[in-house]
Amino acid sequence: MASRKRNAKLEEFIEIYKSEPCLWRVKCKEYHDRDKRSAAYGKLIAKLKELEPDATKEDVIKKINTLRSNVRREKKKYDESVKSGASSEDIYKPTLWYFELFDFIGDQDVPRSSRSNISDIDENDFNVSIN
Repeated sequence: MASRKRNAKLEEFIEIYKSEPCLWRVKCKEYHDRDKRSAAYGKLIAKLKELEPDATKEDVIKKINTLRSNVRREKKKYDESVKSGASSEDIYKPTLWYFELFDFIGDQDVPRSSRSNISDIDENDFNVSIN
């Protein structure tokens, strides 16, 4: 029973997080507004205090990062099973109870494309003469 109550509180926590795009939508104008972000964190702190009475902003940030990491891990398993060409019955089905609650994140967790700097290094930099 306690687990259901905790899950319900965490679901409310996630809903508050979802309602505050200034905390997760990088391209949102409010994302860079310190006052809006602080107010949003205040709401999340108040909700987390229902589960952890000594909760601070740092605890809220850790909780969000933990939840999002778990969702990313489940999504990666799903994506890899789809990519492997598995049949529809064999495709991995996320077991995380709050996986669907994070569908609002969408493309926010897609890593930026990277660029190698190896091509910028001159081959002569590696030719060191040893006397």
